[in-house]
Amino acid sequence: MRNPKIAVLTICLPAAAVLLAGALLAAQGRAAATIQGTVKSADGKPMEGVVVSARASDKTFTTSVFTDQRGRYIFPELDAGRYTLRAQAVGFEAAKAEFELKGDVRAERNVMLRPTADFAPQLDGIAWLASLPEKTPQDLRMKHVFQRNCTGCHQPSFVLQNRFDAKGWGIIIDLMARGVPPAPKLPTQGPNATMLQYRDELAEYLSRVRGVTDLAEFKIPPRPTGEATQVVITEYELPWPTRPGFVMPHNGSDWSEGTPSRYEGRSAHDVRVDSKSNIWFGDDKTPGRTIGKLDPQTGRVTEFVAPDDKGVAFATYLIVLDPQDNIWSIGQGNFLKFDTHTGQFQLFPREPGIPRLSAHMAIDSKGNPAVEAGESIVKLDAATGKHTEYKPLTTKQATYGLAADADDNIWMAQPGGDRLMYVENKTGKVGEVLFEARREPWVTPKDVHIAQTMEANVNFGWPQGKDPRRLSADLRGTTLWVAHFNSDELAKVDIRGKRVEKEYPVPTRYSGPYGTEVDKNHMVWVQMLNGDRIGKFDPKTERWVEYQLPTRNTQMRHLTIDNRTDPPTVWAPYGGTNKIMRMQIRAFSDSRGAK
Repeated sequence: MRNPKIAVLTICLPAAAVLLAGALLAAQGRAAATIQGTVKSADGKPMEGVVVSARASDKTFTTSVFTDQRGRYIFPELDAGRYTLRAQAVGFEAAKAEFELKGDVRAERNVMLRPTADFAPQLDGIAWLASLPEKTPQDLRMKHVFQRNCTGCHQPSFVLQNRFDAKGWGIIIDLMARGVPPAPKLPTQGPNATMLQYRDELAEYLSRVRGVTDLAEFKIPPRPTGEATQVVITEYELPWPTRPGFVMPHNGSDWSEGTPSRYEGRSAHDVRVDSKSNIWFGDDKTPGRTIGKLDPQTGRVTEFVAPDDKGVAFATYLIVLDPQDNIWSIGQGNFLKFDTHTGQFQLFPREPGIPRLSAHMAIDSKGNPAVEAGESIVKLDAATGKHTEYKPLTTKQATYGLAADADDNIWMAQPGGDRLMYVENKTGKVGEVLFEARREPWVTPKDVHIAQTMEANVNFGWPQGKDPRRLSADLRGTTLWVAHFNSDELAKVDIRGKRVEKEYPVPTRYSGPYGTEVDKNHMVWVQMLNGDRIGKFDPKTERWVEYQLPTRNTQMRHLTIDNRTDPPTVWAPYGGTNKIMRMQIRAFSDSRGAK
């Protein structure tokens, strides 16, 4: 498909500030360099929810804002310099301009966007899935098979932007099934056998919807409105220690280029904010870096390396922070501690009989980390170095996600069995909470048989599973929040009663909620893996706000909250485009004037 044309912005000389700009600059106490303007469509109507991004030529980060209901946008204070400005909305040609921004200036840049018929490359993965037909039970079933088995490693848009016949799609499915080896703890009937059970049906379905005859009816998703437009998003590009000066040429900033590959974009997996608001991230891919520290003011990254027995930097898939700002992760199958004050690493060797540590981690209020180890949970007494293993009641269940609750109980998600395992802090008792099975009219006897006789893992399974994943607890309450990746739900679990209280659908179907975090105001934040969106859920009102992001193929597998700001600030790593994102929330008044 051709790329949409780049339109030219209408550039005006600096004009009088709008009310919002005046209020912002007054609050800052002085006039400052900023950019503001209006975005309208070709028919002269104001456009709400358009993302407008500004990037200085000497910076490694981009700042983005959204237009309000009047089509107005305004940036926060910016440094003087040479800027590139880009405005984007799905269904319209992008607008772009370059200009010099001088200090102590409020520059007016007005934009007109023209529609384009070729908007498919602009869609995120959620919109791609929503566009696939589901008029028959079989089509709907295969869409869920695709979501469960083909979106765990990348967004749906990365796959669906291509077209193949049934033979071609079969080759792709074979490659995916064998390209990701099954976990040793979950033996299967061949490589990722659950996916192969659906091979021929899925290849036939994909050949009909993304083949020689393309039946997909692409739908333009609604743009952000109201509260969802009142954010300032900063996206920091991360360096490669072994490739100085490297910048991804296709990093998701230009939507018309389609979904980029994750090959060069995978780096930061988790991000954490310490007590002084320093930004730390773990890196599971980039050579030459174990832990990174980001300076939000300059975009500069400092690398810290823990060498293994061959002198190669450990990769840190997951990181957590303890109350003393120490970072905990895993190195060579052992607990790895990083002292953020001294920059020193320390390994905690396992005692005989303790299984190799594998993936997700949580930390209790006393600073003791717990981690997945095969199917078990292993907890470390940080003071003595003693390990304790807690084995599950139900075996042969994939695990993916750990959390410590307000009572210091440890919880672990078991997506293969749609259940949670927990370890009580006071007694050491192991228990489990089972999620009620989905009842869908499109489920067939074949799906039921596969679920009863085979084993799912994180990336492959049966379409009717809920697939609970990365979870978090409200440390100021008694609730655990769990992301259901496959059923598009947020689950509320009572930590005292050990029961599921309620399951809430996310704002948009096929979002693939991947993980949760709870802020100081009890708001639950959820990253949507299938698209470039973050949801905020208010448990009191049971209301969602969905925030869209300026980059395509963000591949967010984690987010964290800085509760030192008011409102709290959201940070997330882009595992698909080599960036870290900061989302700051602006004050918002609805149509009735309520804050």
